[in-house]
Amino acid sequence: MSDAVITVVKKGRKRKQPQISNLYITLYGEYDGVGMGCLSDDSLYLTQRGLARLCGVQNAHIGTISTDWQTDKPRIRAIKARLETVNENRSSPHRVMSHKGRIQHTYDMAMCRAILAYYAFDAGRQTQPEAELHFRAYDGEGLEAYVRHALLVGLSAVEDVPVQPIRFQPVVAEIETPVAQADAVSDMIRSYYDLSFMMAQAYVAWLNALMQRAAWNNRLGLYVPLRAFLTS
Repeated sequence: MSDAVITVVKKGRKRKQPQISNLYITLYGEYDGVGMGCLSDDSLYLTQRGLARLCGVQNAHIGTISTDWQTDKPRIRAIKARLETVNENRSSPHRVMSHKGRIQHTYDMAMCRAILAYYAFDAGRQTQPEAELHFRAYDGEGLEAYVRHALLVGLSAVEDVPVQPIRFQPVVAEIETPVAQADAVSDMIRSYYDLSFMMAQAYVAWLNALMQRAAWNNRLGLYVPLRAFLTS
């Protein structure tokens, strides 16, 4: 799966660049939350999120496998050992592909089975019951069969849905209900009443505050009109 590497010489310095792969995505779908697809060489793949869902782990856990792939961490050794049992070797656990303007991290079937087996049996405390369930359900060539069936059935199911014709319904004429005209005089009187009440409240509050700030010998002069107004 490793892409060819070409050497670029620029200003006396050598720099390695990965050669652009001729592969491209021909089919893509997401079924039960599992992203999957098919490449132009008819090989199948799962997306990073799709593989994480089958393994029962967060998407970031699958991402760190790619980040640590060139290290000697126990998890990486266990996954590579799973690949070696089926005579597979990978320079990178995934391919970076583009589909309809969006980047996808694609994991081929051998890599998916190796990572699925790790989380099912080799991850110690991090083993996941979902991973073991899916590993046993898709043992052998079962994972390829599941992906191919999901792609073909899923796509044909969408294409086979008949387009419903547009149905025009006659519009029922509605009888206009006359809107009651507001009484302008009544509204004006009500507005004046509300304004007068608000001004009276403000005046009482002003007298009360003024009395609280006045000296004791001057409070009687303020208290008398305030009491007269409240008791009137």
